Amino acid sequence: MADDPEQNEWENRIQPARQRLMRSQNSVVHSYVRFMNRTQRFVDVYWLTYHGKRQKYTTLKPGSAYKINTYVTHPWIFRDAETKAKLVVNSEEVYFPRPWNEGAKIEGPVVPCHVTEYIIIPVYSLKDRAIQIVRSQLRAPEDAYLLDIPQTLRTAIAEFTT
Repeated sequence: MADDPEQNEWENRIQPARQRLMRSQNSVVHSYVRFMNRTQRFVDVYWLTYHGKRQKYTTLKPGSAYKINTYVTHPWIFRDAETKAKLVVNSEEVYFPRPWNEGAKIEGPVVPCHVTEYIIIPVYSLKDRAIQIVRSQLRAPEDAYLLDIPQTLRTAIAEFTT
């Protein structure tokens, strides 16, 4: 669980305002999850703490999985380890686990099992993907304002966050 403090600080600063407000709540209802990386990329798995900060748990290799015991009020996010591009579970950028016994009729002792959730690459619009590519080629976000393109695109590229 150790992480580079400078990288973690940078990632926490660039989070959109909405996500900064997203945080873990109480730890009452258990959930058992197995995150499966369905991409060809290395994936960083982050838990959003009680203060809304990203806590890196692991980096998944392509095709690998990670079991976690968590709670339904604990949000998780996933990023491409190299580009920091957003990845999704169930078409959602922020994943909230389901209760471990959701929909089950429980009689007697039960051993909870980990529910597999698949991490995938979201489908981007052509504009969003182009912004990602151009932004990845810039040394600094403000360099977007030096490009000879329409102002709306310069702004979108400069303000793009992963």
